[in-house]
Amino acid sequence: MANHVDHPARVALPLTLLMVSLLTDCSPSTIELHGSPYQAQKPAPEFSLPSTTGSDFHLDEQRGHLVLLYFGYTFCPDICPATLAELHQVLEDGQIRPEKTIVVMITVDPDRDTLTHLREYLARFDPNYIGLRAESETLESVLSAYGVYAEKYPDSDPEQYLVTHTARAFLIDTQGILRTNYTFGTPVE
Repeated sequence: MANHVDHPARVALPLTLLMVSLLTDCSPSTIELHGSPYQAQKPAPEFSLPSTTGSDFHLDEQRGHLVLLYFGYTFCPDICPATLAELHQVLEDGQIRPEKTIVVMITVDPDRDTLTHLREYLARFDPNYIGLRAESETLESVLSAYGVYAEKYPDSDPEQYLVTHTARAFLIDTQGILRTNYTFGTPVE
């Protein structure tokens, strides 16, 4: 049996076409999802909250974009800043189109996180990140809809408390479907 060696152009063209399709279309059928994919394909729970952009952020108006949704807070000493930096790396590595991706953080600490403070904090990671804030009752509803836990951890100084919270980023696809979530520590790749 003769050895068969493909001409480099025969190998390069299909690989080039594959890469072009991956980089130009961010639909879930063309990118490989990692993390913890949801078995049941259902729409992401809707919400509308005040944002750092100056107007309300309506999740249902984000169709056509990938939304990476994170619940955190600006006084977080470790997990939140690490996650926000890693999400920035994801946008920078070219696997998804940054202009078609929205990173959103909903604060789990509305008592200290004003929209102005959120905007300044998020801009340190990426000026395009959007921060959202809700009053306690509305926040509880959104947290519940996404299965997110958040609770103040008391401190002797009432202004220096920590908030224990679920450390996951949720991926909502271009059709508004909640596709997967990523736990803290998921490799950027």
